Amino acid sequence: MATSIQAITITTTAQSIVGIDNVEQYVTLHSNGSTYIGASNVTSDSGIHVQNGETLQLTISEGCDLWAIAASGTNTLRVLKVRVE
Repeated sequence: MATSIQAITITTTAQSIVGIDNVEQYVTLHSNGSTYIGASNVTSDSGIHVQNGETLQLTISEGCDLWAIAASGTNTLRVLKVRVE
């Protein structure tokens, strides 16, 4: 298993936070601000809301990715990824 952690600045433009991989990924997100997650076309109206201070754990299937956007301003999203090899 390979593990990585990033602090990503989230803006009002959707950006990739977990890239497509050929293995399953376990992901833990911690938001320091109001963040919305979803597919590459995510918006603050369509995304899943990750509230300020909230931690969320997800399993990202092989061949899938995850994107994020802020409704306004900028915030920081901490992303811990564990690749299941």
